[in-house]
Amino acid sequence: MSEPTIFGLFSGTVGFAVFVIAAWKIASWLARKGHVVRPATWMDHQMTKIENVAAEKKRAAETFDRD
Repeated sequence: MSEPTIFGLFSGTVGFAVFVIAAWKIASWLARKGHVVRPATWMDHQMTKIENVAAEKKRAAETFDRD
């Protein structure tokens, strides 16, 4: 295997920077649209389910209090 060249390292760095900036811009755009952007992990999936259940219970309690 050959040693990495300066051009290869430079192009890899630029490519990585473009990827990071694009991901940042997409996340910012989604956040403005009201989406919560988080890493996609099993723990995140479980936390999202818990948050949704808690929000549903809160809405139900508010509706019950009005009645």
